[in-house]
Amino acid sequence: MAIAKDPVCGMDVDTATSKLSLEHEGKTYWFCGKGCLLEFKDDPEKYLDPAYEPEGM
Repeated sequence: MAIAKDPVCGMDVDTATSKLSLEHEGKTYWFCGKGCLLEFKDDPEKYLDPAYEPEGM
């Protein structure tokens, strides 16, 4: 089992079972839900900024 952090909310996501992922600039990002995926898709640079801190978890 591989775990990834949802870049929007910070939640742990099981990459083996999640169907919600998006490739951005050659890297795959995983999401806990459709809402987080859509937020990331709208403004990926916001969530990839090192100063960004997820509020969800």
